[in-house]
Amino acid sequence: MTETLKPMNRAALSGPTYAQPVLGNPAATLMESGVGNCFPGLEFDLRQLDVRFFPGLVFEFPGVTPAGPDGTQGARLVYADMTGDPMFDLDADWVTDLKAQFNGAAGAALGDGQWYLHSVEQYGKKIELYDFVLYQNTVTQTPYEGETAWWIIRLIEADPNPDVADLTVGLTQRAPDGSPVGNPVYLKGKRRVYLDGEGMISEVYHPGEFTASMCSPWTHDFRDCACQYWASNHPDVVLGPVVDPRDELEDGTSKTDPAQAVTFLDWMRRRKLPGADLSAETTIEGARPRRYDPYEINLHWQELDFVLHGKESNETHNAGYRIHAPGSGYADAAAAITALTNDLAPLEYALAVEYLYAYFSLRSPDEVSVDQEKEFPGLANDLRAARQLILSVALSEMTHMRWANQTLWMLDQAGLYPKGKCYEPVIEPAKKIPDGKTGGTRPRALKVANSDTLQTFVDVERPDGTLDTEYGDLVRLFSDPAGGYPDGLYELAVRIDTDGLQHYQKFRDTRNVLLPYSSRPDLFLRSIKLAKDDDKSVQLALDLLDQAVEALRRGYGAEAAGDMTAAQVGITAGREAMHRLNDACEFLAQQGIGVPFFARFGG
Repeated sequence: MTETLKPMNRAALSGPTYAQPVLGNPAATLMESGVGNCFPGLEFDLRQLDVRFFPGLVFEFPGVTPAGPDGTQGARLVYADMTGDPMFDLDADWVTDLKAQFNGAAGAALGDGQWYLHSVEQYGKKIELYDFVLYQNTVTQTPYEGETAWWIIRLIEADPNPDVADLTVGLTQRAPDGSPVGNPVYLKGKRRVYLDGEGMISEVYHPGEFTASMCSPWTHDFRDCACQYWASNHPDVVLGPVVDPRDELEDGTSKTDPAQAVTFLDWMRRRKLPGADLSAETTIEGARPRRYDPYEINLHWQELDFVLHGKESNETHNAGYRIHAPGSGYADAAAAITALTNDLAPLEYALAVEYLYAYFSLRSPDEVSVDQEKEFPGLANDLRAARQLILSVALSEMTHMRWANQTLWMLDQAGLYPKGKCYEPVIEPAKKIPDGKTGGTRPRALKVANSDTLQTFVDVERPDGTLDTEYGDLVRLFSDPAGGYPDGLYELAVRIDTDGLQHYQKFRDTRNVLLPYSSRPDLFLRSIKLAKDDDKSVQLALDLLDQAVEALRRGYGAEAAGDMTAAQVGITAGREAMHRLNDACEFLAQQGIGVPFFARFGG
């Protein structure tokens, strides 16, 4: 039996009425652009649907005060009224009976005093909304707080179908301690169905009702969302402004304020507070004193800097891509294919393993002794930050290698490869690395993460260096609409190109994090020595590396051929091998053994 899908919301219906965008509305107003696609539910308060879960009744869900339960929490009745509720327009026996209840003694009772939801009952199962505690032969009843009451209401089945059991709700008044007093008033009906036949939310809800319970003004929610994050684009910590390479002195220092080179800054910090530009605290309690309080945020929110690519900026942003230093450029797709195959993809591999070796050379925070932490407070956190920064760049370079391969196979699929040639996976390391300053190269090398090594990493990732310029040339080539390049190539080139600036800043930050310990490298470096190619202790790690490379070759080849099932198998196997490789390398590094990642590629 074949079923035809019926669109249930207006945005999904065909035809010019709903399919065409409304002139004058920005793209951000489209449904696919809503923050709810990334953080479902945070564009409105989902609980507000259930304030009207029962026809004719409107509730609110008070929580627990700082002093504890106060007798007003749970589901509190705001008012009872049949006016304007479309469920009372239904032609059903239960509606007639419910109207009679509202017009009779039950409705009259609810119009006098403050009432609370006492119980709900469906399918013969009744839940009373209290904690019952027996103490010294006395039973105390403490009302559930609003969140718990709401979860119980969410479990009630809703369907206009007559086969669905009726819902009976009990309401009662309360004593000051929250215990029920008097006899409950019971109403019998059905749980509300929120969507109408077109998939639209019921008209019973008033404009603004879905956001009425959210923090107000927005700046308070901006600061104090209970789960410590904002629905969209509210960073907790950021990097300081990117230092212009032209401001950097020959010794690697900068003419700008060194405080801006810290690892992470608290974005919500008071800007004029002494020491505001010190590293962000790692706990909410530690961060609170330095942040704008709820009153201040109303006055100073405009002082918060814009954040682009994880970095603060108080300057006007140029929406265009960065202007690169003039490079040789690529005349056509054939030149780009040659560069990607012979230079760029192998370079991503070589950089990834250089960075990984430096990562494994750093001590783990768990290796910091109690005495060392006393003498150097923050050492463990600095090691954690340095390792995370280097590892994030290494993983990014692995992603770039995949994107370089994807660019190649997309060019092949588009018929842009030179005659007689076709795509083959490129997963091997380059022998030479751009030095980033002179325009020359240096031999690939596996070295520990000391200051000199980190400076070489800064140099290779330097904006407008050789690597940066080459990807800038790809951006320019693929942006030519007359080139006939496949959709997505331009975006891939841009993503790799813009990542380079982040890599540059992350290595600068890593260098500055470890700078205070430069006179004591034993505090942050393991006593690690690069093993010989034939050292038996590293053969397992090298075998795992071979397995990862071979699995990726299979996966990339299958994806290029359009066999997504085989591609997923290969890529999954590659990831599993790399996870095991990580464990093996970490174990060996703790024993002072460095894995020769280039061993199977000529050392």
